[in-house]
Amino acid sequence: MGPVMASSEWRARCNEFVGQWPEPYLELDGNGVVVEWNPRAAAVFGWSRSDVVGRPAAETLLPPGMPDPTALVASVLGGGDHVHFEVMHRSGRRVAVDGRLFPTGGATDCAVGGFINVAADASSGQRPPGRNGSTAPAGAPHTGRSEDAGSVLDPLTGLPGRARFEQALGDALSGTGVTAGGVGVVVLDLQRFRAINTSLGPATGDAVLVAAAERLRAVAGDAVLVARSAGDEFLALFVSPEGGAHALAMAFADRARRALAVPVVAAGTEVFLDASVGLALNTFGIGDAGSLMANAGSAIYQAKARGGSGVETYGESMRIQHIDRMSTEHSLHGALDRRELMLHYQPVVELEGTTTVGVEALVRWQHPDRGLVAPYRFIPVAEESGLIIPIGAWVLEQACHQLRDWHDRDDTGRQGSVEVNLSARQIDDPLIVRTVESILAQTGLPPRHLTLEITESALMKDAGSALGVLTALKDLGVLLAIDDFGTGYSSLSYLQHFPLDLLKVDRSFVAELGISDEADQIVAAVVKLAHALGLQVVAEGVETSEQLELLRSFECDLAQGFLFSQPLPADEIVASFGMPVSA
Repeated sequence: MGPVMASSEWRARCNEFVGQWPEPYLELDGNGVVVEWNPRAAAVFGWSRSDVVGRPAAETLLPPGMPDPTALVASVLGGGDHVHFEVMHRSGRRVAVDGRLFPTGGATDCAVGGFINVAADASSGQRPPGRNGSTAPAGAPHTGRSEDAGSVLDPLTGLPGRARFEQALGDALSGTGVTAGGVGVVVLDLQRFRAINTSLGPATGDAVLVAAAERLRAVAGDAVLVARSAGDEFLALFVSPEGGAHALAMAFADRARRALAVPVVAAGTEVFLDASVGLALNTFGIGDAGSLMANAGSAIYQAKARGGSGVETYGESMRIQHIDRMSTEHSLHGALDRRELMLHYQPVVELEGTTTVGVEALVRWQHPDRGLVAPYRFIPVAEESGLIIPIGAWVLEQACHQLRDWHDRDDTGRQGSVEVNLSARQIDDPLIVRTVESILAQTGLPPRHLTLEITESALMKDAGSALGVLTALKDLGVLLAIDDFGTGYSSLSYLQHFPLDLLKVDRSFVAELGISDEADQIVAAVVKLAHALGLQVVAEGVETSEQLELLRSFECDLAQGFLFSQPLPADEIVASFGMPVSA
């Protein structure tokens, strides 16, 4: 093994390159917590980066019976580098893997990382699982999987595999006479394929993949190569010495989406398909296959973020966004330790007399160079990277400490509450209930004074799992609120199934009060039905007296917004409103 790289140097390089590597990459810290998990690992083993990063490997990646991951880390740090173990695929299948790991941390932050691959001599006889989650014995004629690295054709679809595609891409980029914009990569991902595969079975899923491959082959047109990458992802390569690869690729994307829109008949059922498409060109000085593939991946990620079923081209603005995101994530890693995060509080008032009954805690980031960073700039990055877990725990602890301090200094006996947001990633965290319970015990805050807010989308991402988490939190004695109501599934019918106490009407509806009769009717109906379900209603984003009077006429219970106060530091809240008290 080579010399141990300094932790900061390694992390900087890892942030830049790990997403581009074509092999699965895993990195663990000294406690066995997953530090890094690249897109290829997500494609091969089914776990997304947000599923595993920030969690102990034993909770997700390692099947029951495997040694503690800290033993694996210790073995590598002790001088070993070749490792053999098993990974639990997202579908529940055990996959034998081997690899070469090496130290990636320094003396104070020991960690190990490296490439892992499905073991050639895996005793289970399993082949690498792809993105649709099924596997088949080695040698089976129809696996539904992409090819091993050394194979030429995908055994299911007959298309060239990813290895062949990357070879052709490398040849194109190194060819003579190719100008900027002369090489284009298209990544095409089938929409809703996982739901198709789960509901109709892997055999139907394989039939859909075969049909999709046939249609893409039929509309290939000027493509140098159409290939299958993994699971429900396909690739196409375009070369135009005159720099016209973008036009060729866009024309193919249009033909492909129209071809896929025709229903596929599989197992006697009509299956409707659509696709998200990402496109990248050899511009911005990009001259290697890995970077071009990574850019195409960023483009398709953007297409999915916009709701899917569209085409996105990696361009200058996206490149800047990507660099900004990576820079934000890098800086955010140390923001807690550097004490750059702070909490502001926005009063929540009851509408009968506009008495302050509590506050909502909102995190802010005071960056040493950028100044105050807006939450919309760093919260999504924290979510995707897994940093929202430690940040969220810090927010909860600080908010509970602050409210307990206010309670201790208040001699009126009228003690208010604090509202803290829980993200979808936190709801998925298996330690969330234990974390909340521990912080309540540590701060001494009575649970009834803590309200945890969860968005509609977080609740419905996995309603069954969310119900279990919310029930366990409710058993602690805290209050539960559904936040931003109306921006997600907008269905009141499911509210009765969750142990909720409050419903927060999204500011987009409140902003239209007095302007749109439809908005007036919607908010009035939401308040009435929420009351019928035993829920209190909080209106967010109240800015005008007219909105306030309308909400009072609807018998809305509580409100917050700039009409009362913008979010303020704790000392300014006390100076302006006194202690947050209950009516």
